[in-house]
Amino acid sequence: MNPIFFSKKPERLRKRRRNKEISTYEGPDLISRLPDDVLGAIVTLLKPDQGARTAILSRRWRYVWRSAPLNFDDGLKSVDFSYQHIQVISQILAAHPGPARRLATRSLDLGRNISLYDHWFRLPAFDALQDLLLHFPLTPCACHTELPASALRFASLRLLDLKNCSFPASSCCGSLAFPCLTYLSLRGVSISEELFHRMISSSPRIEAMVLDTNSGHRRLRLSLPRLSYLAVADNSLPCRKELEELVVEDAASLERLLLHELDNGMSVRIIGATKLKMIGYLATGFPIFVLNNSIFKSMVPVSLVEQFSTVKILALHMPDLPKLKVVIAYLRCFPCLEKLKIKD
Repeated sequence: MNPIFFSKKPERLRKRRRNKEISTYEGPDLISRLPDDVLGAIVTLLKPDQGARTAILSRRWRYVWRSAPLNFDDGLKSVDFSYQHIQVISQILAAHPGPARRLATRSLDLGRNISLYDHWFRLPAFDALQDLLLHFPLTPCACHTELPASALRFASLRLLDLKNCSFPASSCCGSLAFPCLTYLSLRGVSISEELFHRMISSSPRIEAMVLDTNSGHRRLRLSLPRLSYLAVADNSLPCRKELEELVVEDAASLERLLLHELDNGMSVRIIGATKLKMIGYLATGFPIFVLNNSIFKSMVPVSLVEQFSTVKILALHMPDLPKLKVVIAYLRCFPCLEKLKIKD
């Protein structure tokens, strides 16, 4: 009997050839057949350098990046004062005539380049800007440079993230309305109380807000029906602390409340919070903390009108040794806790 008929080698060879053909097979380019607006939506999610490289893929992709919404992010965390870095940014903005979706810079000083920033903000490509992130390095004089009024002209913003700068005078800001804004972060920002309230009242869609060590205001009153996340911190020196009172009205959507480094005697009042899931850090630095109709003084519950069964996570800041009576009182206020964190 011929042993060839019982050999498995020919079958193995056929499988190898078949797998090789499948691995080397190049089918039709289905992605390039997508409409221009879909390709533009894909490219705009890439980093600027990656998006620009798509122009060499084929003739079909040659002009996609130029017409797609620009997603510009310098991606730098260190300060760069070099003229070459500024020149590269200007060249990218000049080479991309299409609209811009995002502008994020973290490395350029505002004081030395304020006229350049003003020129960039006035470019027609930024007329429909959605995300604006400006993080400026701290200057030796510890005083923040004033933003040009053109930085606040974008009514289409969905995200506004500012760090280490100062808002222009109220008379220079115009309407200061951001009807599409959902995320606001101000860290190390100087803004007057009147200007802040004007901006908030014209931005009813805000869902998340971060306020960290800002100045120029003593009392903040928020009324945002969609606000679900609020983080407030103050790391400034005791002699320079300004914020004295924080009031959140109509907090029906508020789910996470984070109060950090607030040992400066600030009073906090939260009204209408029915969906709270996380609270922290409650500390002795709060002379009065009012949650709906319940009152806490210097961290001690003194008037408990209701229990907060929706809260699952609670964080306490006790500089001294944790007091068992205080902890038990909080457990009675929040009977459905799943996590309790105590920071000493």
